[in-house]
Amino acid sequence: MSVGRHDWVVLDSEEAHAQVVGDFVAEGVRRGERVLLIGVEDREERLRARLRRQGLPANAGAVLVLPPDPHVLRAAITDSLAGGQRGVRFTGALTTPGRNDFEAVVTELTATLPLTVLCPYFRDLLLPGQREELTALHDAEHDATAEYDDGVFRLVRDGSVLRLAGELSSADPDALRAVLAATSRATRPVTWDVTDLHFLDVDAADTLVAAAAGPPGLNLVGAAGPTGRLVGLVAGRHPGRRVRLADGGGEPEAR
Repeated sequence: MSVGRHDWVVLDSEEAHAQVVGDFVAEGVRRGERVLLIGVEDREERLRARLRRQGLPANAGAVLVLPPDPHVLRAAITDSLAGGQRGVRFTGALTTPGRNDFEAVVTELTATLPLTVLCPYFRDLLLPGQREELTALHDAEHDATAEYDDGVFRLVRDGSVLRLAGELSSADPDALRAVLAATSRATRPVTWDVTDLHFLDVDAADTLVAAAAGPPGLNLVGAAGPTGRLVGLVAGRHPGRRVRLADGGGEPEAR
């Protein structure tokens, strides 16, 4: 009998949730696991849209949203495995303080079943002493540290890649400075993944390309559609700047 895994993560923003939980969900879909979600509410469509941008199935056959009932969750997990699923993956959104009612269920089931769990807790909802309790309860804590996260724009270093998420505009100079500072420390040529960047304005693009796309150039992943065209046009304004576009399945808005 396979043994599962029960991890947790502390999140600082909704952008962090979309990125961290979105990655966890996408990994399960790629592996052919049944993904179960609870408590996502209006985050559901964003998670499904993210899967579609990555060319992954996003229907209920791949990702099923359940009512917030531990008994329903237990039945969905056991029924999925009995129906031939190679594994089950469970996550969601924990939006109330204190321990949630699902911890006991998944702690029991991950001991004997191929169940992978990620419990996402928002930092501002943690109670005094709860971090120690959660550390003891889970197998491991995922690192969701960001280079920058103001709740609107989020910047994460993932190996040699800088991942930009949310909205980035010239009206947010702190965010622009964070991108430029991180880029200056990155291995050349720099790679930005903008799959989760859903707004970029012209002035911000101009500032970033002018500063970051010098020799040997800038690799841009996930910039399909308007953002790719915008960055390409902006690069043309600056002699010696080069941007290479790689398909990453993104379709962010640009203006």
